[in-house]
Amino acid sequence: MIALFVAGASLLGMAVFAMLVRNEPEPAYFRVIGVMVVLLGLAGFGLLRLLPNESGAGAGRLVFSLGLLWLAWIFLLAFVVQALRLRFPQSADWLFLSAGLATLAPVTGMVVALWVV
Repeated sequence: MIALFVAGASLLGMAVFAMLVRNEPEPAYFRVIGVMVVLLGLAGFGLLRLLPNESGAGAGRLVFSLGLLWLAWIFLLAFVVQALRLRFPQSADWLFLSAGLATLAPVTGMVVALWVV
């Protein structure tokens, strides 16, 4: 079950990243991605730290907040790729590959944490 979740999350993360970097970089697009990074990050940390810890909803809240932080990570990677793509247009291929693989970092960390425990 965990392997299926990890595979699905990995594919979903790469698909979201591909949709975010599909368009050419534009200044208005940077603002939208930047605002989403801040909102998703604040929502994820807010759910983790600011809401009271209830015994029954702890696991669901943790998974949801980690999902929001993971989406913030993907949006941040898309922001950096679009900025570098605007500055260095010839480097688009390796940017897409490296940032696409970097979307797997949180999922890989979760797999390692579950495997060690």
